[in-house]
Amino acid sequence: MRMSNLLGIIISVVVIIVGIILLVVWWSNFVQVLMGIIPILLVLIGAGALIFFISEIKSKLEMEKEKPSPEEKKAE
Repeated sequence: MRMSNLLGIIISVVVIIVGIILLVVWWSNFVQVLMGIIPILLVLIGAGALIFFISEIKSKLEMEKEKPSPEEKKAE
């Protein structure tokens, strides 16, 4: 059990070091990819938020329709 944890820690440190080295070496490529991904993410996040808030408004309107009005309560 202890050996597997130690091995996992060693592998994790090696992966972090290799990741940092590659990030420094490929920095310009990383920035280009990031510049391409950010607009797509903004569009997708904006569309998701729009759909969410529209469904929330519809849900609240439906809940208000189901509530009896004060006039209906007096009639009972």
